[in-house]
Amino acid sequence: MQRLSIFAVVILLGCGGGETVDAGVDITDAGALCTAQRWSPESGSIDRWPEPALLVDDPTTETGRRLRMTLEEYPVLAATLRGYRPVFTDDLAELDGFGINAESFFRFNRAWQIDALPSGEATMAADAGLGLLVLSPGEPRLHPVLVESADEDSTILLAPLRPLPAHAEVAAFVTTNLAGPAGGCLEQSAVVAADLASPDARTLAAVDALVTLGVIASSDDLAAITAFPTQSIEEDTIAVSQDIAAREAPGFVSPPTCETGSAWIRCDARFVAQDYRDADGVFRRARDEAATPTASYEVPVTIWLPLTGPGPYPTILYGHGLGGARDQARRVADLAAPRGFATVSAPALEHGEHPTHEDPNAESLAVVLDFFAIGDLTSRALHATRLRENFRQTTWDRLQLTRLLGSGVDVNGDGSADLDPDRLLYLGISLGGLMGPELLAATDDYGAGVLVVPGGRVSTIMYRSEIFGSLVELLRPRTATEGDVRRFFPVLQTVLDAGDPASYAPHGLQDRFATAPDVPSVLVAVVLDDEVVPNVANYAVGRAFGVPIIEPLLRPEPGFVTMSGPVMGNFAEGRATGGLLQFDWIERRGEVVAADHGNVGDSEVGLEAWFDFLQTHLDTGIARIRDPYMATGFARP
Repeated sequence: MQRLSIFAVVILLGCGGGETVDAGVDITDAGALCTAQRWSPESGSIDRWPEPALLVDDPTTETGRRLRMTLEEYPVLAATLRGYRPVFTDDLAELDGFGINAESFFRFNRAWQIDALPSGEATMAADAGLGLLVLSPGEPRLHPVLVESADEDSTILLAPLRPLPAHAEVAAFVTTNLAGPAGGCLEQSAVVAADLASPDARTLAAVDALVTLGVIASSDDLAAITAFPTQSIEEDTIAVSQDIAAREAPGFVSPPTCETGSAWIRCDARFVAQDYRDADGVFRRARDEAATPTASYEVPVTIWLPLTGPGPYPTILYGHGLGGARDQARRVADLAAPRGFATVSAPALEHGEHPTHEDPNAESLAVVLDFFAIGDLTSRALHATRLRENFRQTTWDRLQLTRLLGSGVDVNGDGSADLDPDRLLYLGISLGGLMGPELLAATDDYGAGVLVVPGGRVSTIMYRSEIFGSLVELLRPRTATEGDVRRFFPVLQTVLDAGDPASYAPHGLQDRFATAPDVPSVLVAVVLDDEVVPNVANYAVGRAFGVPIIEPLLRPEPGFVTMSGPVMGNFAEGRATGGLLQFDWIERRGEVVAADHGNVGDSEVGLEAWFDFLQTHLDTGIARIRDPYMATGFARP
């Protein structure tokens, strides 16, 4: 089997055999020719996204719809995709609508002056000229976007500043009001004009709403529009959590084996978890059906107990990073046990000794390949739905582990409970941070959660991570344009959205699921210019939570308000705390160095923030977020 890393694989998306099918667009000044949308139903390619022509009726789904693509109708894609065809033909077919975090895009025949386009909150203005429109639920309203470009600025991409509602009717649009940034002339193409002359009901409703909101005077003012429904998101996780809650809490397969160290007592055990995925590694459930496991497996778990003090102890469930395993929690245990905390960790799918991972000693790159579901480049290069399920099933494993932790277990065999079910906390770093939002949304057993260098809109992490930039460029085939690659990611994100952290963050501090009504406190931590999880992904999940940036404000970001600390009880009518901290410098072995993805987690200023947040939650019932630099006396350069 020929395999490459995810970061190498995605750049091959536009690659065909030995010839260039679509080498990009001619963006040279065409004189009097106006800028116009490059789209036609007969083009054989995807020149706008979402593409509502992919929708078909399906009464078995949550929305009553399904996406369906046949490559016969898209011969350009068929000629260029090779091993990526199943993302379009198979993975999209698992969805009942389009994404809530995925970008929309429109291709045009000439380049734009991208810096002259509005972005962020400015796109809420009626005269902004581009953006997203939410038709329902609720009253029609504009939804802010972040604007990017591709194809040498001839493609405009619109990313929701915050997640769109699920089960919603939405439209993305560009108006002829933007003639200036379009090179002085922007018009409706003949194909768009013909499409708007006899619009479908969804497009007609969008046009009417845009007129009512004062965005356009008539459909003649539209340079581009696509109207689409968003998919269902949380129903599967709610169904699984209900099935888990209805079952007897899992226990250890056999009594834990324990050893005493200098700072803790370490105990290793296994518990039986239900696997809700089918033989394809995908969870499938018809509307109104209960979630039913297809198999079970034994998941290893390690628990570190304090050496002293009476139990049961407040307990931290630790989420490890990508390519790591449960032993990464030892560093947390070294610091937590002397403070009176127990620490628990179990591996994510395709990591460490998880039963889905064939080689527990595999190198980090192999772990990444398996977790990101990279396969045979000639037939099934990327199994996008399996990647999505690696996130979701890991969360479902941890929901079952949460039931175990909440059952008052005796870990060390002394006849008394060691873990306090009323004082459960979550701490996740990197991948563990990404997996925090779904867990915190699906259960209210955790009173507080700390998410260190997390991210949302997972596809953004794949293509924007700085450390992989040179690798992407090195492996990009001669026949593949950067635009081919860039336009694939909104499609991929559409598949991933039901497992994406930013899809669940809106249900963390607000809009809780009925099955988990109690609101946890949430701290999000970001390092400036993160080289692994790019800041655009960090802030995507922060905005989705709706948290403010707590001072010091090191860099303003769109979509955030700023608050002076200490902050306590700013959510849930004073019952919960939420905020985001930015880090730029830390002290490492007596030397002041730049904070980065790998060093902030166990830095002095970081640990001060994490443990002060968790300890104040335990002591007062309301977590506190304060300036960790001021609290530690750290003088930032």
